[in-house]
Amino acid sequence: MLTEKTIALIKATLPVMQEHGEAIAAKTYEILFKHYPQTHPLFSKAPANQPKILARSVILYSEHLDNLDMINNVLDKIAQKHVSADVHPGHYPMFGHSFIQAMREVLGKSVDEEVIMAWKEAYFYFAELLIQREQALANPKQTQQAAEIR
Repeated sequence: MLTEKTIALIKATLPVMQEHGEAIAAKTYEILFKHYPQTHPLFSKAPANQPKILARSVILYSEHLDNLDMINNVLDKIAQKHVSADVHPGHYPMFGHSFIQAMREVLGKSVDEEVIMAWKEAYFYFAELLIQREQALANPKQTQQAAEIR
């Protein structure tokens, strides 16, 4: 679960993300492919407007941090895309590093370390939500058995 402080910081920086989200997303992919070239094939079928899609997803997530049930359908769609693209849990730290670095580069000194840490926390929480959904999609029988045991 995210801290109240993180939620407040993310929501406070939402206008910045709305203004610079696409630039941050485009820079994220640039950094990702440069530092983690093994991830490039994961995006071979991604549409040309993938940075715009990422920016919209980040903004939507940010808007609903305190009520993620509102975006369950979006999370499910993202998880389905990730499973079909063969995204694995180990890819998330690579993407997270790239996203945070892109924020630093695009926003420069206008973003302080406290805000960066809040976005880092929010990203990895988002990643964990997606990983859980992706594992359920990839292993439905195993997920069903685990639910029955509980």
